[in-house]
Amino acid sequence: MDFGNLRGKKMSENNILDVMINDHRRLEKFLDEFEANIDKEYSLMRESFNKFEWELEKHLFTEEKAIFTLYNPEDVTGGYKMLPELTNQHNFLVNKLDNWRKDIRNNRKIEGFYEFKKFLIKHREFEEKEVYPRLNESLDEAQKKQIINRIKEITYNKPANYIKQ
Repeated sequence: MDFGNLRGKKMSENNILDVMINDHRRLEKFLDEFEANIDKEYSLMRESFNKFEWELEKHLFTEEKAIFTLYNPEDVTGGYKMLPELTNQHNFLVNKLDNWRKDIRNNRKIEGFYEFKKFLIKHREFEEKEVYPRLNESLDEAQKKQIINRIKEITYNKPANYIKQ
């Protein structure tokens, strides 16, 4: 699964888009592992699903809590326009994970993986084209640094003061 490519582009520590693209790449590895284990031994599939689910849920939490609690655009109508779509997409992802968790618990076959994967790609594209660039434009450097610290704390288990101030 290709979650994006930044060849030739320098990554920035204070750019939310760059940090979240890196997180998308990280999630890709967990999703690929889950995909590789879907038709294999049950314990391998369950373990790889649990890892993917946990990491995706941390990613969604990061967006909804760590980022959007600080997001307060001057243009309220335009600035918040993306949030209902983002929330709907997140709800779809969480509901699919919940259904799969029940299927796995009951030793049932996972259904709809490739549709989920396509949806996840569209979701990633929406975030990288609409959501993160808007955040980078509307937040000041201190807010970006605070958000990126939160992202790293949640996603990578680093303390909030991980980035040098």
